[in-house]
Amino acid sequence: MTRELKTLLDQVSDRPDHYFTPDPAAILAAGRRRSRVRKLTAGTTVLTALVVLVAGAILVLPKQRDTPVAGLPTRSQDAYKQCDTSAGRRLGKVSWTWPEIVTLIDANGSASLRRDPADPDQVAFCVTQPKQPTGELALAQHNGIVVRVTPVDKKSSVVTVFGRSYGEDGRTVLVAVGNDSRSALPMNLHNLDIAAAKGTASEAKVVGTYWAVRVVQPAPWPGDKPQVTTAGFAPNGYRISFGQW
Repeated sequence: MTRELKTLLDQVSDRPDHYFTPDPAAILAAGRRRSRVRKLTAGTTVLTALVVLVAGAILVLPKQRDTPVAGLPTRSQDAYKQCDTSAGRRLGKVSWTWPEIVTLIDANGSASLRRDPADPDQVAFCVTQPKQPTGELALAQHNGIVVRVTPVDKKSSVVTVFGRSYGEDGRTVLVAVGNDSRSALPMNLHNLDIAAAKGTASEAKVVGTYWAVRVVQPAPWPGDKPQVTTAGFAPNGYRISFGQW
């Protein structure tokens, strides 16, 4: 480096405008900007944390209770519920949503026939009672008659009988339960008042081709298999069907 170049560089370096002079106003403004940025960042972090906490709270909320099943009996007499096919295969709770064909309700519970809307050939035979039985509820079918026995107390039980009867409207179905049930049913009704026949038999509720009846028997549950006899009568009183289980 020549002496003349060195002299020129020294002269440039010695100029006062090449020295840094702090500007208080600029420093204060910069500090304010940094403070605002820190506050904004902190606020965003808190908001994010709140969103996460709220989301977490939503995730751990307890499940709601199951929606009550439509058509499910709710009386205290109906605390225990059971639906089966005629062959005795247990059906699920969904069968209580099926449309009713025949329904009987009394102080000891209820009985109903229900049809599967997705399969018209599938019919549920349902009963209810105040409490769960100590054993299996007796169910059997024979000659088109379906019988269900449910307990009332230590000395009595309810015999529910389901069946089908074909013919013109206005038919009467009588059902007798007991050892002498066969002789309890008349041959025809046109010479016998129905009220008199009810002294030894029970009249079933008939809806379409289906019918059902419930009879309280002075027999312990489960006890022996009950004898059940049924007879269907045309509107003119002539007997048109007969069945025994």
